[in-house]
Amino acid sequence: MSESNEKVSFHSQEAVLRLAMISNIVSWVVLAFYLLNFAGDVRTLVENWPLQLPNDFFSQLSTWIGFASTPIFGVFYFALLQGISQLLYIGLDLYLELAGEEEDEE
Repeated sequence: MSESNEKVSFHSQEAVLRLAMISNIVSWVVLAFYLLNFAGDVRTLVENWPLQLPNDFFSQLSTWIGFASTPIFGVFYFALLQGISQLLYIGLDLYLELAGEEEDEE
């Protein structure tokens, strides 16, 4: 095989796998922190019940949306990090498949 036909790769498969694993771990840690924070909010809500909510509808809605935003953001960040991890795995699979096809052609 001549030098002009050699494929130059600037990534390490181990580094991609390590990054995907770190993304998986961080996603679970982030989700756990958000859920613990939400559990603390629920505990505070239960201890202070009945709430003194504002009189108008939009202020009440804003209060409840603020309360519900914690688990929503946690799930969003979890899904985002899990998606990044899966994209890294898919990219590595595609790279390995293309590298295998090039070796078969030679």
